[in-house]
Amino acid sequence: MRNINVIIMVREACVKVNGLEYWVYATLDVDGNEMLSMRVYPSRNALATEQFIRETIKYCEGKPTFIVDNAPWLKQTLEELALPYNAEPFRK
Repeated sequence: MRNINVIIMVREACVKVNGLEYWVYATLDVDGNEMLSMRVYPSRNALATEQFIRETIKYCEGKPTFIVDNAPWLKQTLEELALPYNAEPFRK
């Protein structure tokens, strides 16, 4: 279990396999530089995002702070789960 002050970065990326798109979600413990979770979904939507975030917080005590890009589905999910986050652009 990670302590309550952990900062977790959430990343997602689209990959194509045999002409089909899949979404890879990953979370990283920023201070510990460790991957906490990674999952592949056939689509990117609020349900997949919520499932992934809920899975990730099982590895933490308390409520960690998340770092996400400005994707509205990520911010919405964290707000609905009452989890603190900072939205930062990862690319310019």
